[in-house]
Amino acid sequence: MSRLTVTVCVVSGLLAAGGSRAAASCRVTNETAFTFTVSSGNASNQRVAARTTTTVEAGKIQGKSAEGKTISGACKDGGDLVIQEKNGVPLLLPKKAPKRVKK
Repeated sequence: MSRLTVTVCVVSGLLAAGGSRAAASCRVTNETAFTFTVSSGNASNQRVAARTTTTVEAGKIQGKSAEGKTISGACKDGGDLVIQEKNGVPLLLPKKAPKRVKK
């Protein structure tokens, strides 16, 4: 095989692997003032910054902030979670859908 064919095959394989990994994710909205370093699924050192929304790999989630605050939980593929602070403790909770108003 030529070098070009091998290179194209390798790049295609990497793109396919990256695409499947990105598809297996859940969205996390951080409503606290803390930035968390999160391990989930097979990925570690994912950052969930303060007051942002980001995606992390689906699976068991464990996170810690620089201030020593911790979160933990689980997320299925396509899930939607929120980090909220209750009585000084950050909690990882399922995100509730907004209520519909009947007219």
